[in-house]
Amino acid sequence: MTENPLFALATSGRRRTHPILALVVAVVAILLGGIIGAIILAFTGLPADPALRMLVNLVTGFAPVALLIWLWIGLFEGRGFRTLGFTREHAVRRSGLGLLTGVVSFGLVTAILVVLGFTLTENVPQGAVAIGPALLVFAGWVVQGSTEEIVTRGFLLPVVGARYGAVVGVGLSAMLFAALHLLNPGINVLSLVNLVLVGVLLGLYALWEGAIWGVCLWHAAWNWAQGNVFGFEVSGTVTGMAAIVDLKENGPDVVTGGVFGPEGGVATTLVLALGIAVIALGMRRASRPARPV
Repeated sequence: MTENPLFALATSGRRRTHPILALVVAVVAILLGGIIGAIILAFTGLPADPALRMLVNLVTGFAPVALLIWLWIGLFEGRGFRTLGFTREHAVRRSGLGLLTGVVSFGLVTAILVVLGFTLTENVPQGAVAIGPALLVFAGWVVQGSTEEIVTRGFLLPVVGARYGAVVGVGLSAMLFAALHLLNPGINVLSLVNLVLVGVLLGLYALWEGAIWGVCLWHAAWNWAQGNVFGFEVSGTVTGMAAIVDLKENGPDVVTGGVFGPEGGVATTLVLALGIAVIALGMRRASRPARPV
């Protein structure tokens, strides 16, 4: 694992960021990027259309963070944007797999809730009417999800992992990922556990892939399916627009997640644990030496 492609990319510049400094840079980029986004919105305002409003919110709120990380690795470390894990090799296939597995993963969470009878239809299903706006907002989720992955799995994990090993890199990046959501509505102990599990899952996924195309699209697809397909809260945040199916939780919070949405419930815990087990098993098999014929 010490020879993972992500670690090689992180050490390819003329100067290396110390892991402690990398954590500081990540936090500062998040805070400063948020301020820049707020200033942009103060001058431009938000569109009246719900889908456009959400798209603008996601792009202005997160794109400046990604830009700051890019500036840091370019100006301080002397390496390019692709070294964050956006390598050309198999980019389309990796993105497609991430998109598919992200939708399927959250689909499994929803299936558990439906089978248990813990969902209700909140509004009249919008169906085809909601597809266009949902697809528009998906672009915003790609920016949002990719930015969080750039900070945690593209920058912090490889910088830390190249020096202290994959376990430390995955662990620290997962904890930072969970900490990013500490102020979200409805946050509780179980939702924090699930956020750490998401961080571990995506950390292992990024290492298995040796790039971050897959985790970026997985993250975007998971959030999009959660908020714009099924109409749930996304980490405690309401989308403010009609969903394609538009369900709501109707069961014990420990299973459904309550105000935080399904990410705060046991149904998500089970799916994430399964995902971690599958990727860990795949990585273990891939690391075994081939048997002599």
